[in-house]
Amino acid sequence: MRILLIVHQFFPEFSGGTERVTLQLARVLQHAGHAVHVLSCRSAPALAQWPEDADVRQAWHYVHEGVPVTVIARHRLPASAEFGFDVDPALAAELAVWLRRERFHVAHVLHTMRMATAVMAVQQISLPYVVTLTDFFLACHQINLVNVQGAPCLGPQEGQRCARDCQVGVWTGQALAQRYQQAQAMLAGAALRCVPSHFVQARVEDAFPGLDFRVVPHGLELLALLPTVRRQTDDLEPGPLVLAFAGTLIVQKGLHVLIEALALIPDADIELRVMGGRYGDSAYHQRIDRLIAADRRVKMVGQMDQQALFAALSQCDLLCLPSLVPETFSLTFHEAAALGLPALVANHGAPAEVVREANSGLCVTPDSAPDWAQALQQVLDHRELLAQWKSRLPMPARIEEEGFFYESLYRTVALLE
Repeated sequence: MRILLIVHQFFPEFSGGTERVTLQLARVLQHAGHAVHVLSCRSAPALAQWPEDADVRQAWHYVHEGVPVTVIARHRLPASAEFGFDVDPALAAELAVWLRRERFHVAHVLHTMRMATAVMAVQQISLPYVVTLTDFFLACHQINLVNVQGAPCLGPQEGQRCARDCQVGVWTGQALAQRYQQAQAMLAGAALRCVPSHFVQARVEDAFPGLDFRVVPHGLELLALLPTVRRQTDDLEPGPLVLAFAGTLIVQKGLHVLIEALALIPDADIELRVMGGRYGDSAYHQRIDRLIAADRRVKMVGQMDQQALFAALSQCDLLCLPSLVPETFSLTFHEAAALGLPALVANHGAPAEVVREANSGLCVTPDSAPDWAQALQQVLDHRELLAQWKSRLPMPARIEEEGFFYESLYRTVALLE
């Protein structure tokens, strides 16, 4: 099959969770013998050596780790595409020409931010498409189902709750109702709709009554974990409890809460290793730098490639996910589990559901440094918990399983000659 994967941003410009999911899926589908192409958007100016497409102005082609990619210049899309589903009809017409030329059998939309114009082009040529909701962007312009007051949201109520709780800036009640209708139409037009966890499934089925969503967990490249040697804490002399934080340094990931929790237990024998790159708010990065400078137990490791991250995680005792917003899946959480690393997680989202069901860690109140400090002290006082939790860690799905499942779904809807 010729398969098109549509995503809002991609490597090398961005390397977050959705981008990793897209790349891993592209690779496993290629290994299964399919021709895979990624269509995305690029915010930075295109590199000079990239060839421009003949039919789509200011769209460029390149290959990333063996995967062909086409990116559209961000300025060709509506300014509102960061938050909603407005489209550019002229660009959609050009993309429709490109889609016909490439003769795809099926499209898979992995994120709709900035890509509503691409979805319109897919619809114009009647190309069947599958949608996977890697977060709550379709239901929520705030992305995380958290309103502007920072409180959890129960769903858009066809835009009515959005108008009541999140009517700021350009978002009038009418605009929010229109956004909901556009999202619903995009989902209704899909041949199949998928989500990575039951946590997401419950919320989007409430948000879009009458539409069904299948749970397809993101798979892991478990073979990539094999060279990693796990740190055997039971066989070591007593030493510090080594914590891992792995994620982008943005406020939503809650690193500041974790460091503030450490400050509440200054004599605790703990080392925190911070693994991740910086993105966005420089003021937040400066705040993190000040917090780290004030506590010698916190070590900034920085951004690293996947193999280096796996090796670094394997040398830790406990993963900490203090996210302020509910995580829809968390690749890092499942990769750590595959490495035998239990976790303390914020008490919301998909990771918390896994921890509660398996009894393989602790769920902690989000945005509460005292509660995080108490949880860390509990582990320090009862180090035997680590071995107990490790023995209960569920084994995540392999990327080959995810690829096989999506391949079977594509075959049920694809235009095969």
